[in-house]
Amino acid sequence: MHEKVKQKYEELKKEMPDIDQQMIRTFLEEMPDEAMIAFDKMVYGCHIASEDLYHEAVMLFKWIDDKGTGAKWTVEDIVKLSGIDFNDKKYYEYDYAYVVNMLYSDYCNIFTEPTYYLKMARNYLEDVDYCGNADERAYHNAVKRIKYNEK
Repeated sequence: MHEKVKQKYEELKKEMPDIDQQMIRTFLEEMPDEAMIAFDKMVYGCHIASEDLYHEAVMLFKWIDDKGTGAKWTVEDIVKLSGIDFNDKKYYEYDYAYVVNMLYSDYCNIFTEPTYYLKMARNYLEDVDYCGNADERAYHNAVKRIKYNEK
């Protein structure tokens, strides 16, 4: 936590013992989208774990050459085709489906078969030399995409 923010919070807490509840109410009323993302992050970490976040992000995909928008394949179809046991992975089904559809939106003029996108998505989320946690890339990309499109 940023030191100035922490210090300000501690000062206010002395004057207003119920500031926590007031902050949550304000957060929910004035920033509901950010609250949902924060709650998901608290529970699931930096992963796309809710259907709402997934759909909000994939609906923003614009396919290359104006060939379409949104998700090409459903989460269920992607999971079936992948053969991945997500219990053994650090990323979630929605993370994986997000990346598959994101890659399709960018490269649909090159490959049409889902097999390519399934392999590329797995590499994307398991990249050992990625600077950070590769399994969190989908979440960060999705949140950034949503915030960018709110402007």
